[in-house]
Amino acid sequence: MLACLEHLPFKSGDRILFQGDSLTAADRDFHKPWHLGNGYVAIIAGLLAQARPDLRVEVLNRGVGGNRSAELLARWDADCLQLHPTWLSIMIGVNDVWRLRLPPSHKRYIPLDEFVVNYRQLLDTALAADVEHLVLVSPTLIELDMAGELNQLVAEYDEAVAALARQYEAIYVPLRQHLIEFSKSRSDLVWLRDPVSDGCHFNTLGHAVAAITWLTAVCEHTRLRGVDA
Repeated sequence: MLACLEHLPFKSGDRILFQGDSLTAADRDFHKPWHLGNGYVAIIAGLLAQARPDLRVEVLNRGVGGNRSAELLARWDADCLQLHPTWLSIMIGVNDVWRLRLPPSHKRYIPLDEFVVNYRQLLDTALAADVEHLVLVSPTLIELDMAGELNQLVAEYDEAVAALARQYEAIYVPLRQHLIEFSKSRSDLVWLRDPVSDGCHFNTLGHAVAAITWLTAVCEHTRLRGVDA
């Protein structure tokens, strides 16, 4: 068994909701509410089912491609609050920054201060709706050059998410930093879907890294808090 599965904090009856953009959606079928997509959410669900078949938890994916914090906030009632999750995982922010360089459209770049305001509203309304556990995943990477301007800007959004996690006593998942470290240690492995033109979207390997990073952060948080698996 993976070490990160030894201190699972979930209990039967929990509903785990994953929210975000295309990295979370991962080609999920919007016409099937139970569909988990082909990415890290589905991998997490599979690992949980295999490691603890006795643990009856419900995993939901409501990621939507292209979403910024603004779009996520606009659909928050229907796609989060009305679903009454026990656990809520959010990964958002890449598109807030990416719009700085993409062709003009109705979706604009969302400055950091506005991003934080939107994020706080997501968290405040979730807590008011009795969500018990929050998991905040760092926004990841945008361009192939990890030291590039956009990636440096995303780093500031990542720092803001980490600060929000501390303030709201949420679990922080340092996925961005983990991907950078993974790329340096295993430069022979390709974790991007299109490493020639896309510095953002994961292939299966990238989603596996995201899933293990998520589970490790959640279970480590549980272990440090002294909560029984």
